Amino acid sequence: MENSVQEIERLNTIIHQYTSFFIIFDVVFFITLVIIIVFAIQVLKSKKRLKNSSRYLRYTIKGQEEERARIARELHDTIAQDLRYCRSLTEKIEDKNDAKLGPKISKLLEDSLSQVRNMSYNLAPPDVIRNDITANVMNLSQNFKEHSDVDFRLTMPEKIDTDFLSEEENLNLYRIVQESLTNIFKHAQASEVTVLLRNANEGEAEGLYIFISDDGKGFELSEIAKTRGTDGNHLGLVGMKERADFIGAKLEIDSHPGEGTQITIIKPKL
Repeated sequence: MENSVQEIERLNTIIHQYTSFFIIFDVVFFITLVIIIVFAIQVLKSKKRLKNSSRYLRYTIKGQEEERARIARELHDTIAQDLRYCRSLTEKIEDKNDAKLGPKISKLLEDSLSQVRNMSYNLAPPDVIRNDITANVMNLSQNFKEHSDVDFRLTMPEKIDTDFLSEEENLNLYRIVQESLTNIFKHAQASEVTVLLRNANEGEAEGLYIFISDDGKGFELSEIAKTRGTDGNHLGLVGMKERADFIGAKLEIDSHPGEGTQITIIKPKL
């Protein structure tokens, strides 16, 4: 009898241990499952936010390009036409008291017309080849040399692989290079500018590498970071970063006051 009682107690102990084990296992399993579900939801939300962010940025950039084209058309169809008409009228001016008045006005209008042409070109260049970044950079370089006295050098190999770039990537890379050269022209006070395009060297990730450097006055990156684009002079740098992020490119800016600036753009070949 006593043995039977002991056996029953032993069995009860075993059953209790197994019950405790399964309860603990169920609790741990439930907690783990909840954590996995919460993590999965956060990942999905993060992907959705990223997708929405990319979609928003795409629409923003598309809107910018459309607005650029609209303003360029208006400059060409209104202001430029009016300036041409005014210039033609000044050629007919005959003022005995000031024989140089006509030529002075004509020169002023010619300079204004040239500025309007340049603004219109920068907004929506008619010769942009959307699927050829090398040709576009050559056009930008030629335009830069024509409108500045800076010693400009463009270097690229005869054969360079850009076939992996989409039309959207070509256009955004073009805009980044364009903004870089515009900043140099307006703010750098440089005497020498160098642009280099190439594919990867040995040991580097495959892709397109663009280097833009100048020997100008440079600037303090930390100060620009504080403005976050609120300073009109630095707004273009924010746009460059957004465009680079949008197409999966890496943008690096190395600059110090009095030491010039180097901009590196790397578009990996995916």
